[in-house]
Amino acid sequence: MWKAWHDSMDPKLPRPPANPKVDYPKVQDDTEYPTWTPRRLQQLLEEPTTSCRRLTSLGGSYLCEDCHTCQRDGNKYICFDPDVRPVPGNCLVYSFGVGGEMSWDIAMRNLNCSVFAFDMTLMGWGNSMFAEGLHFLDLGLTSFNSDDTINMTAAGNSVQHWESRKAYFRSLETIRDILGHKDRPIDVLKMDIEFMEWKVLVDILSTPEKFTVLQDVRQIALEIHLDGLRNSTAAERVEEARKVEAVLEGLHTHGFHLVHTELNTAQQVHAEIRGQVLPLYRESLFLRRL
Repeated sequence: MWKAWHDSMDPKLPRPPANPKVDYPKVQDDTEYPTWTPRRLQQLLEEPTTSCRRLTSLGGSYLCEDCHTCQRDGNKYICFDPDVRPVPGNCLVYSFGVGGEMSWDIAMRNLNCSVFAFDMTLMGWGNSMFAEGLHFLDLGLTSFNSDDTINMTAAGNSVQHWESRKAYFRSLETIRDILGHKDRPIDVLKMDIEFMEWKVLVDILSTPEKFTVLQDVRQIALEIHLDGLRNSTAAERVEEARKVEAVLEGLHTHGFHLVHTELNTAQQVHAEIRGQVLPLYRESLFLRRL
């Protein structure tokens, strides 16, 4: 179950708990797909299918309770092997979902990459250039183009105060066209978009004209959210798990190989599906190698 954990990881990071608190379905109505098991999904989530000799963690920060127990957040892994590495001075990075923490984006900019960071949830952040080569755009990534009104609250407020604001959502191919990058490879596509990654990837993988965008991507740094596995009924959990499995199979079929995965230790949740307990949040890196 814990193949993603290994002893070479930072010793300050807590190991996954031996007996985690598990979310079980409230309704046991699981009768469809009788032969399906979570085994293949678990393989796709946990077992690398390629390697990287120059795997590097960039950005992030430690929040320490004491000298021995720390939580790390905000960092992302990048591979610097010659066939996939971002070339300084000639690299393009898209970073979706910054959440106000831009240390990774700054680290990529320090590699002399052109970095475009996106987030539509940050009140008070407008379209701007933080530094030469580091741009922030008040846009959200989804599978279609829309302008919506969403309810937001400022993170960190001691008193929760909600307010409505206009939010702009665009598809990956539209954003690429707007920025004039249609003919330029995307060296790193980072997505931390709170469960919306599946809708975006399903749309891209199922639409041939949209998949050309992914063909130009060399690395995908993906924060995986399996919140659908917390649905109240067992049948809904199986349905969601099969969708995620299909997306990961699609990425693999089109040349994206898992090279590294690491459980989110700061805020982890576990859920049961067909007798298997799965952690729901992890950071994964995929490399496109045909």
